[in-house]
Formats: sequence, structure tokens, C-alpha cells
Amino acid sequence: MTNEIAVPVSYLVNEIKQGVEGAFGFVAVTGELTNLSKAYSGHIYFSLKDERSQIRCALFKGQQKMNKAELRNDEEYIVYGRVSVYEPRTEITLIVNLIMPVGEGLAAVRLRMLREKLNKMGIFDEKHKKTLPQYPETIGVVTAEGGAAIHDIVKVARKRFPPAEIILSPSSVQGAKAENELVRALERLSDMDVDVIVIGRGGGSKEDLEVFNSEKLAFAVAHCPIPVVSAVGHDTDTTILDLVASRSVATPSAAAELIFPDCESLEHILLKDQISMKKSVVSKLDTLEMQLDNLMLSMKSPLQVIDQILHRTEKLIMHAETKITERLFDSLQQLQKQELMLEKNNPLSPLERGFVIVEQNSSMVKRLNKFKDSQDFSITFKDGKVKIKGKE
Repeated sequence: MTNEIAVPVSYLVNEIKQGVEGAFGFVAVTGELTNLSKAYSGHIYFSLKDERSQIRCALFKGQQKMNKAELRNDEEYIVYGRVSVYEPRTEITLIVNLIMPVGEGLAAVRLRMLREKLNKMGIFDEKHKKTLPQYPETIGVVTAEGGAAIHDIVKVARKRFPPAEIILSPSSVQGAKAENELVRALERLSDMDVDVIVIGRGGGSKEDLEVFNSEKLAFAVAHCPIPVVSAVGHDTDTTILDLVASRSVATPSAAAELIFPDCESLEHILLKDQISMKKSVVSKLDTLEMQLDNLMLSMKSPLQVIDQILHRTEKLIMHAETKITERLFDSLQQLQKQELMLEKNNPLSPLERGFVIVEQNSSMVKRLNKFKDSQDFSITFKDGKVKIKGKE
């Protein structure tokens, strides 16, 4: 064998790397964790083994935030990652993307993969979340018709914010059809004049919540122009809907308490009611005047007409007396203010406090350099005036 057909070690190792990584790509492997260690850099290294073989694994620091499972030696895990060859030692390493205990199953792997995908796309970013209105007048609810969720929301709304209007866009909340129905129900409300949308259900098992981990629903919520509140009815599990919604709470009742302010603290409601009552009274008075005019024209009962006229006249007199009293009171207040203003601006007011007014040539002398001792002048006191001859 000659040197012409020999290749460098690095060339051979690189060929092995390209072949191995190209052949396997991403894989899911199960085995027992061993040789667990954490480097100073923050990267975690361990081996995954079974009764016949083992493979070196690396969980880099940047991937650890997506992996919440606590790692322990001698326990079985499912690892999802890509096969790589570390060229300096020609060592096959599994670069870990996801790791979880064997008991969590394939569904959990898929859910974590979807979360990572959506997170990288920016669907969960705060910039997509919308601020809830302070005083919502109309809210939309996406949930099962006749379910506990809509009942709880209506109950809390009637207690905290009675004027609110609630629009139900019904949808199933579990099962094969639920995903598409939830999206369509949300789209219906997006085209309506609603201030907030609540998507939720009244609790359920982890399996019942699977539809709220839908990628299609996540995109629909992210692109909805109206703030969405997630209220799936759970405490321990966080769904994708929770992450993409503008706000997330544990129950439909909590959603209603979040959205609706307490009416006892809302002065604007009183103002709205007052304006509404005034409009109603004016409308009623206009109606009564029309009825009175019609009655007077018919003249079927002169005594009744006269009695109604007298009654209305008494009311008008009382109203006029009230208005006159108010006008007199306002005028009196204005007069008192004017008197105070006149008193404040009265040039003789300083005399009451011991000051005097010096006048020369019928003009008030305000500065010493304006006073001419050769001319006659007068001094005005509180109780009289003295005229004094000037020096000759």
C-alpha cells in the first residue's frame, strides 16, 4: 500500500461524521441515565444505556429552559435529539433537545416539541398580547352551550357588573371536532363588537385539555384582534392556549372576576344611569304633554281636563319656584363675590388699617420723588381730610 491511496485521519473522521449524521438525524432513544455531570459552562453531560450498549449525551445550557424534568442517575428517560460525531475523539454524541421520564409518554414529547416550535416563532411573545379594557360592556365566551363555564361566568358578571352583555359562541371543548369548532367560534366573535373573549371549560382531566394544546387554535388566538382570556379550568397543567392568550386564569369564574370590575366602585355607571334617567324623564314629559294636548282637543271631559291643567300648573309653579330660588341663591352668591371684590379693590380700604392718602394737584402721591413741598397738599385719614399749605 502506497501513500497515494492513504487519507488523513481527519478526512476519514469527517467522512464518518457526515455518514452518521446524515443517516440518523433526529432520533428518540430510551434508556437508563448514568454518569450525570454538569460542567462549569452550564452544559449537562450524561450517558444513556441499556443492558447491551450506551451512548454519550449532551444537554446544552440553551436547551435546558425547555426541559423541566429533574435528572437522576439510574432512572429511565426518553431522549429526543440528533446524532452527532465529536471529531477530536471520534465519539458519537446525542445532542439533546428534549428529555423526560419514560412515564410521560409520546404525547408529552409532542407537546414539548410544539411548544418549542411556537416559542421560536414568537407566538408567545408579549408584543402579541393585548391589554384588557378597564370597563368592558360586551364580552364573548367560547365554551360548551349549557356547560358549567358559561353558567359561572354569567353568575359572576351579574354580581360584579350587571350592565355587561355576554355573547356565547358555542363549541364543543373536547373530542375530535373540538379543535375546528373552537377556531370557528373564535372567528365568529372576532367579527363582532365585543371587548374581550373568554375561551374555557369547567375543568377536566389532562386528556380533556388536549384540544387547548392545538397549534391551529394557538394561531387563531395570536391573530385575533380582540384580547383573549384563557380559562380552561385547571391549576397544575399549563396549556398552549394559556401561553398564547393575553391573560390566563385557572377557572371561568376567575376569568369573569378578572374582566369585570366591581360595580360598587364604578362612579361612571352612576353617571350613565343618571343621564339615562334624565333622557327617560324628558321623553315621558314630552309624551304626557302630547297626551294632554290630545285630551284638550277632544274635550270629552272638561272637568278632567281642567283638573289635569291645574295639576300641571301646580307642578310648573313648583318647578318655577325652585328655579327662581336657585337663581336668587346664585345671584346672591355672585353679589357677595362682587362685594368682596369691590372691598378688596377699594382704594380707601388701607385707611381702615391706619394708612393715609397724600394728594397733590388732585392726584395721589405714591412716591416721595413726586412730592413737591412748595405746593399745597392734603392728607386723608380714616375719619377726615386735612389740607396743608406748601412752603413759600
